[in-house]
Amino acid sequence: MLAQEMGKIFTKHAGVMTPKRWTEFLEQLENKGLYVVIETETNGKMMSPLGGLMPMPCKDETFCIMSADELKAKGLSIGHHVVSKTKEK
Repeated sequence: MLAQEMGKIFTKHAGVMTPKRWTEFLEQLENKGLYVVIETETNGKMMSPLGGLMPMPCKDETFCIMSADELKAKGLSIGHHVVSKTKEK
């Protein structure tokens, strides 16, 4: 299946995915040594469901799937991350 086709399917299914199902999906990625990194430009913060603050969603977010080596190269620990995009000068 082409990425464009899967993108349309994801859009339709994302609305009905429960937090439990998303967790299962992310655990499958972790089991393969892959992690989601969301890069965002927002300065706004909202409460995380597990406590603490996290950036609010924005239209200009970038979602990346990275290996442990790629995370390390970016200075990130093993795991999923929401990080601020670096502003280009």
